[in-house]
Amino acid sequence: MSTKAKVTEVKEVNIQPLKKATMTVKVKGLTPYLASKMDMLAVDNIDRKKNGQMVVKDTRSEDQKTEDKIHYTPDHKVGIPSAAFMKGCVECAPYIDGLDKKRVTGSVRILQDIIPIKFKKQSTHETWGTNAGITKAPKIIRRPQFSDWECELNIMFNSANITAEQVVNLVNWAGFHMGVGGWRPQKGGSFGSYEVVKGK
Repeated sequence: MSTKAKVTEVKEVNIQPLKKATMTVKVKGLTPYLASKMDMLAVDNIDRKKNGQMVVKDTRSEDQKTEDKIHYTPDHKVGIPSAAFMKGCVECAPYIDGLDKKRVTGSVRILQDIIPIKFKKQSTHETWGTNAGITKAPKIIRRPQFSDWECELNIMFNSANITAEQVVNLVNWAGFHMGVGGWRPQKGGSFGSYEVVKGK
């Protein structure tokens, strides 16, 4: 006994186009930015310990360790990860009427991996902290500090889901509530605050 395969007519599928829009938002740092790039040697040594391998001795000078905390663009300009700004926007979504974290995550893209910054002064910020582990021995934590900084965020967004005004307000609110870098407002500090420069 044979059976005939049921043929279903496929109707034309209409693909709704994305309403992609782009804009440039200029932000100005209100408080110094503390660079806090993760120490990759420390991360590598943690992995080595987990795998039963010998750790690599850290022979870097204190100045080199401080320098290694800076994010650089491919052309070696000091920068801030775009993910830091994006995270701030997502976390501040509930503060903006009509937005939530899911909508912002799916509708907004900050282009470039590392956003280059302009600054007037670079120095080293020092504070006391503690070592990890059992002893919790005190140690000096040194971070590169950049004062009077600013940068431009090139943003792509789906204007069908979010407006340009909402995007600008997200960035502005994120600068107040979240910030970027070490000791930012999100972490209870006062560094890394910023605001949108009007008229851009």
